[in-house]
Amino acid sequence: MKLSQLYANKSFKNIVFNDGLNLVLAKVTKKLDLNKDSHNLGKTRLIDVIDFMLLKEVNEEHIFKKYKEKFSGYTFFLEILLNSGDYLTIKRSVDSPTKISFKVTKISSNLLSEETWDKTNLAFKNAESSLNEYLAFDILKQYLYRKSVTYFLRSQKDYNDVFQLSKFAKGKDIDWKPFMFDLLGFKGELLYEKYETDIKISEQKTFINGLKNKFAVDTEEVDKIKGAIDLKTTEQKELQGQIDNFNFYQQERKLNKELVEDVEKHISELNTGEYNLEFDLDKTKQSFSLNISFDIEQLKRIYEEAKIIFPDNLVKDFKDLEEFNKRITEERNKFLEEKIISLTKQLKSIRQKLQSYNDKRNKILSVLQDKDSFKKFKSYQIDLTKIEGELARLEEKLSSIDKIEIFNQEIRKHNETLEKIKGEIQSVIRTNDNQNYIEIKRLFHNIFKHIFNVPAIIFIGQNGQGNIEFKVDVTKANEIETTAEGEGNSYKKMLCISFDLAVLVAYHKNSFYRFVYHDGALEGLDNRKKVNFINLVREYCTKYNLQYIFTSIEDDVPIEMLKTFTEKEICLKLNDSGDSGKLFEFSF
Repeated sequence: MKLSQLYANKSFKNIVFNDGLNLVLAKVTKKLDLNKDSHNLGKTRLIDVIDFMLLKEVNEEHIFKKYKEKFSGYTFFLEILLNSGDYLTIKRSVDSPTKISFKVTKISSNLLSEETWDKTNLAFKNAESSLNEYLAFDILKQYLYRKSVTYFLRSQKDYNDVFQLSKFAKGKDIDWKPFMFDLLGFKGELLYEKYETDIKISEQKTFINGLKNKFAVDTEEVDKIKGAIDLKTTEQKELQGQIDNFNFYQQERKLNKELVEDVEKHISELNTGEYNLEFDLDKTKQSFSLNISFDIEQLKRIYEEAKIIFPDNLVKDFKDLEEFNKRITEERNKFLEEKIISLTKQLKSIRQKLQSYNDKRNKILSVLQDKDSFKKFKSYQIDLTKIEGELARLEEKLSSIDKIEIFNQEIRKHNETLEKIKGEIQSVIRTNDNQNYIEIKRLFHNIFKHIFNVPAIIFIGQNGQGNIEFKVDVTKANEIETTAEGEGNSYKKMLCISFDLAVLVAYHKNSFYRFVYHDGALEGLDNRKKVNFINLVREYCTKYNLQYIFTSIEDDVPIEMLKTFTEKEICLKLNDSGDSGKLFEFSF
């Protein structure tokens, strides 16, 4: 498959692509005008249009959506050269992007005014399937062409990683790694199985944790729960039998026993405790009200009436005694106050317990003294319901443990499968019989070394989880020790370009893509490397029947190389002279 021509029904720089080398050239005509910019002329937008015509879905960020009014009424036509030698024209409009038409011709044709199409206004998914049939690739048949096409339409955002395109950056490894494994000649289905098994294990572990949290179960409690179920089942059967026979004798005996041995006993003990506490509290309050005092003046009057002389030193002794008694009284009252608080709290607690047991006694007595059998029946039925509820809870708990064990068994099986798959993946990587992979690695090495005169290698490994890691390194002369050169932007870009070319060359005898579009391929390169690169691309286009399309600013192409490009090879010229020099001949 190659690109033949791209045109539109409205303002657009129609393009006829050369069979081999193609340069989309952005020319600076006003270098001294600081308001002009050679980077916004449309050379990068051309990828968007080509991708649109190859049936990329249009989201809100696409130029045809963002600038809908500007592109209203536009219909584009892309003619591609099929590997069969026929030409296929794809017709798609901006206003109705989900309606696509196709027409096959024996020669290259402009179908701008064509009214008769082989397939007209196909729905999007049907159109995608039809285009896949027209392309008739004989490799990667398990994938629609859309999976691989973006590797051969590399924009600036796709140069960060050789293997992972920007559209896969926010997705999962399963979205692209199995495909890449297949592209390199391995069995991508192994990776699919690996990821799907990982997902199953993860889902089952999540489900198990959910059961454990919901039912608060421990898988080690099986025997304990079974024992509790047996006891509750026996109790249920006994109560159910009594209810079925209207025989409340055993139940009433049980209530009588509970009333005598538990309730009445506690009430008696609590009554005794209440009496003792009330007695202590009353005595303590009486003691608190007593005060010890001495009145010296009254004592003096008694001495005078008896006509006895009252010694002065006796006054001092009585005052000391009075002060001592005052201190003793204060300390005693403080202790009594604390005791009153403590006794009051104890009394309150006992009375609350008494109230609770009295309520329980009244409830039991109401059942025992009630002569209405149906009322008793209702009361016992409630008890049965409670038992059945507890039994159901225990059985559900046991059932959840059984489910956990089943899932654990499944996880063990999945883990066995996982280890087997990991081993198979490791085996196919280590087995040196994948000729496609060997050829791609060889070509990649040769392309990069020809341009930069340093080796670069592609290699594959497994991480700690057994997942595949695709890697590339720029190496030293011994081709083992790596250097930091591959981390630079120019090297990263050329590593991506080298990989794409290596894949095209490796599969050039198959029915597959025979074109690649690289945006800004020469940016940041040394002129000598640019010359090496362009010469190599020319050679590969001729030798392997490939079509290479790249965009470049005029200043990025060495003058001596630019002179070697024919008019056909410069498939599109853009310039900064005004809107007329831009791809759509207007600004947006």
